Amino acid sequence: MDASRLSRELKDSLRTFGPAWLVMMADVDVASIVTGFQVGAAWGYIMVSVMLALTVPLFVIQDAAGTLGTVSGMGLGTAIKRLYGRRMAQLASIPMAVADIMEYVAEYAGIAVGLKLLGLPLLPGLLAVFAIHIAVAWSGRYRHAEAFLLPVSFLLVAALLYTALVTRPDPGRISDALLSPWPLWRPSFDYMLAASVGSVIMPWMLFFHSGADVRKGLRPEELRPERLETLVGAIVSELLMVATVVVGIFLGGRAGAALDANVLASALEPLGLASRYIMGLGFMASGFLALVVISLGSAWGFLEAVNFKRGTLAYRLTYVLESVPALVIVALSLGDLINLILDLMAAFTIILAPLLYMLGRIASREDVMGSARLRGARAVAYWIMSALVVASGLIAIAASL
Repeated sequence: MDASRLSRELKDSLRTFGPAWLVMMADVDVASIVTGFQVGAAWGYIMVSVMLALTVPLFVIQDAAGTLGTVSGMGLGTAIKRLYGRRMAQLASIPMAVADIMEYVAEYAGIAVGLKLLGLPLLPGLLAVFAIHIAVAWSGRYRHAEAFLLPVSFLLVAALLYTALVTRPDPGRISDALLSPWPLWRPSFDYMLAASVGSVIMPWMLFFHSGADVRKGLRPEELRPERLETLVGAIVSELLMVATVVVGIFLGGRAGAALDANVLASALEPLGLASRYIMGLGFMASGFLALVVISLGSAWGFLEAVNFKRGTLAYRLTYVLESVPALVIVALSLGDLINLILDLMAAFTIILAPLLYMLGRIASREDVMGSARLRGARAVAYWIMSALVVASGLIAIAASL
């Protein structure tokens, strides 16, 4: 490859860089981190293989979302409305709104755990985060938010990897776990498996990735670097989830399989006096990053579907009306925050079903996607991975009966 072509491809990659990476890094949010800690504490190194395996559905599904935005110029919410009409869009907006509220609950719950680790008053802290979140979401300025959030994502990567290395994972046990079969149809494992899947593939990601590519102005000829960014982001985010599992194994070894904020604080003591405060700040920062990204993604998808015009009072109040129930639920569930997060992650696998179906249908349409439509091996992979995501939740339900 000559120097001029390499320089041109580098410039293209830098211009397109942002949406795919940010959606993957925001996926390693406080709810996902807490889930990784808990599944590692409960099931040990076997969950390393689970997180690595989830790289495949994460990439396949997010690639479909990113390709939709880049090629069609439409986010998922807009595409549903334009292609299937207002009535279908309004019907699709119901799971969108439910997913938004559930996602906000998960992030505020994780932030509450962070506040506990820091020893800060919970209700004032949650109200302060709520006020800042609404102020940022109210403005709706994607490029400004991206400029701030991208550096934060790199700091999060460094912090998680450092923490995992400090715990000194056992390479032999990791390699053994990679070759071990999963103990399916054991209710506790199936529940943790569903929570792991839900923590990696969340409803807001479909809307944010497709919509952010549109707002960044990506063109069909820039699809190759966008897809590469999605692949790299999927690999890095799952390596980070492996790091959360490794830390969870360490915490579980010291505190037992059931974690809460107080147990976390005690179990972190061997990592240094400041470890609980660093972890608390990390929880709050990653939770806030996810709140903003969800607002700029999933909530945008809902607003597009119901045809609320940007800048109107109804448009802006949607952020408040979706966030307030989440704030109330978390305030009333302060004694069992980690189990609340796990329940939400497992439930996401079911909530995703209609959204994955709509994304697959739209991404397969030649009149919308042209030659970039889902077809052949890509289409088979998409529908198999989507089915497995939903099946993980159904298996967890069936095994618990």
